[in-house]
Amino acid sequence: MAFSNVGNLVYLAPGQSTRWWYSFGQDKGFQQAGADVKTPNAGGQHVSDEQAKAKYNDGTATYWVLIKNVGPGGAWHNLQGGGAQ
Repeated sequence: MAFSNVGNLVYLAPGQSTRWWYSFGQDKGFQQAGADVKTPNAGGQHVSDEQAKAKYNDGTATYWVLIKNVGPGGAWHNLQGGGAQ
């Protein structure tokens, strides 16, 4: 299941990072997410790191990802990703 353009836009200046969490209301198995970087931007390069998953006794799951801007300029992003096929 792929997804893109999810969540509110977040601006990251060079060196800044933010942690996202997302859930589908049920366990969707292995999922990864990254920055859906928007244009125009000032050279932002957003790296996804620290992917995590928690599964709860009621069958739901929550996923997390840390996104860091390692580029020379800032950029806006929200989330995109999907599961392994």
